[in-house]
Amino acid sequence: MSDIPIRKEVEAIKDYIPGKNPTEPGVVKLASNENPFGPSPKSVKAIGEEAGRLQIYPDQKSTRLREALAGKLGVGPENIICGNGSDDIMQVIASTYIEPGDEVIVSKNTFSLYELVTRLFGGKLVLVDLKEAALDLAALAGAVTKKTKVIFLTNPNNPTGTIFTAAEFAAFKKKVPDNVLVVVDEAYAEFAENPDFPNSINYVKEGRNVIVLRTFSKFFGLAGLRVGYGVARPELIAPMFRTKMPFNVNRLAQAGAAAALDDDDFMAKTLQNNGAGKDLLYAELDKLGYKYKKTEANFVFVSTVKPADEVFLELMKKGVIIRPLTSFGFPNAIRVSIGTPEQNKKFLAALASC
Repeated sequence: MSDIPIRKEVEAIKDYIPGKNPTEPGVVKLASNENPFGPSPKSVKAIGEEAGRLQIYPDQKSTRLREALAGKLGVGPENIICGNGSDDIMQVIASTYIEPGDEVIVSKNTFSLYELVTRLFGGKLVLVDLKEAALDLAALAGAVTKKTKVIFLTNPNNPTGTIFTAAEFAAFKKKVPDNVLVVVDEAYAEFAENPDFPNSINYVKEGRNVIVLRTFSKFFGLAGLRVGYGVARPELIAPMFRTKMPFNVNRLAQAGAAAALDDDDFMAKTLQNNGAGKDLLYAELDKLGYKYKKTEANFVFVSTVKPADEVFLELMKKGVIIRPLTSFGFPNAIRVSIGTPEQNKKFLAALASC
């Protein structure tokens, strides 16, 4: 019996490589940019209360969560679509807007899902180099042709933690034709402290062809529930509801995410810990002689003399899991998530003895 042939688009897709999870007690995981405090207590309570209703299908439009988000963002519920993580929304965008042969512009050395969803729907990938480990918006705008349909941007960028500013984004938008859809992935936006970080939601309010993606996986500590959302003008959002799976956000995720938005104490604690963690890592990495990029996210990009995969294995032996960036195209760099003070110190001690 012969094998069933797969679509040629699937043949070009590489396997996604996640951060390694710990399998032994005492191992510190600083690989996947998760919140070291776990989820908000308010989220945990809401999830527990919702657990008794799991026999009932979830609201397929995530109405309560969209209304809660709308109130926080100053937009209408019709401006928002929720998904099974923000990567689910990326696939919904691709299934709605990318046709075979459409050009999709993506930066090199960044999150791999942009490439995956582009290839999955037959788009032609156009890759643009980073500039000093940051997105080069001028080069991205310069790559636009008459066939360009979508541009994926990441701000802050994963895995370098760098950002583009409000002024840079405004200049970029002036160069990009209105018929090109600009998708801004802001998975780490809540951590950004730079006053020049752009308010991309304003472009949505102006009715521009911009979709802003955010997630509850990082800042809000709900990676295990898988819930994210997209914000755009209603005319862009409405057809996406036709291509998403009907019940793509489960009941627990909807309840936990809505509750997380109301926990100001948890959010303040998370921000304070992240800022203090950055300061500690910068100071100690300087002492150890490691080069790194100052970050606007909850992780630090660190250059290594040894191959990243070798550093990863050495740190694993010392009970610390980080992310080697070989799969991102940086064979001599690692990404370390900012953890609790104790976790950060354990990482630094392990790195010092590598």
